[in-house]
Amino acid sequence: MGYCMRLLRFQTVLQGKMMMKTNKTLLVFLAVVGVSVAGPMVKWSLACGASPVTVAFGRMLLSALLLLIPAVRSGELAAVLKAPKRQLGLACAAGLLLALHYASWMTSLSFASTFVSTALVCTQPLFVAALSGVLLHEPIKRESVPGAVVAIVGAALIGLLSMTGEHGSLFGDALALIGAAFIAGHWLCGRAARRDLPAIGYMTFVYGVTALCLLLISPFTGGIVVTPASMGGIVVLAVVCTLGGHALMTYLLGFVSADVVSFALLGEPIGAAIWAMILFGEKVTLPLTIGGITVVAGLMMYTWGQMAAAKRENAQNNT
Repeated sequence: MGYCMRLLRFQTVLQGKMMMKTNKTLLVFLAVVGVSVAGPMVKWSLACGASPVTVAFGRMLLSALLLLIPAVRSGELAAVLKAPKRQLGLACAAGLLLALHYASWMTSLSFASTFVSTALVCTQPLFVAALSGVLLHEPIKRESVPGAVVAIVGAALIGLLSMTGEHGSLFGDALALIGAAFIAGHWLCGRAARRDLPAIGYMTFVYGVTALCLLLISPFTGGIVVTPASMGGIVVLAVVCTLGGHALMTYLLGFVSADVVSFALLGEPIGAAIWAMILFGEKVTLPLTIGGITVVAGLMMYTWGQMAAAKRENAQNNT
């Protein structure tokens, strides 16, 4: 009887763990679906008559407003506002860089295909590595070098094809890469600013700063241009892509490893291409598809190399 009870308890615990793992996997999948919708929804809003800066401003403003109540009630926003000046300065810099990222990347979607633009903007880990090497003297791990090289080759292939004028747009490609550089700077500033700051309060503050910066930029980009039809896309960007995508991924970092999140996010270009094909019938030429897949494959190799380097360093520290 005692054996049966122990077996029953073991089965209950095992089922609970399996259910928890299934829920986490489902949440990671939903978060990837959320971020994958971003590119197509930006294109939708642009096609409805909104300007790129307006789309970004609406997305960030609505996201900040949706987070404002929980941030105020929990006291997290007050904690951020009372942070040392250096941390507040870094948080403001993170907001400015996020604004520049959205302005450049969303503009690139007017010129480049959704798949290519999203694949190129996903090269931001390579920019993080480059900036870390220059600013923080943290050289790229040798295990990650092959993947970085493959991703750069893929990006160069896309650029060369775009130069012919028959495949893609070199201007759109450049804007996507500039957007990747800006988001890399955003993450580096955020990493330094967020060490002692609560997540919801930090996100609310940064999203608010981002919206303000975009509002200040707007007069130089044609002003705030929005149409009733484009508002639906902006709402989807804020609710599904920002809160249901990026914010959910941030939440999941408390339950799954950063490596899982990094690998999962590499599915964004593929998901964006599928959504663009379903919503707009958008197709990518075979040469550009090969270039984009090469970039994604290189980024997967790079992430795998980062994981291998972390394991090696942990093993060395434990010996």
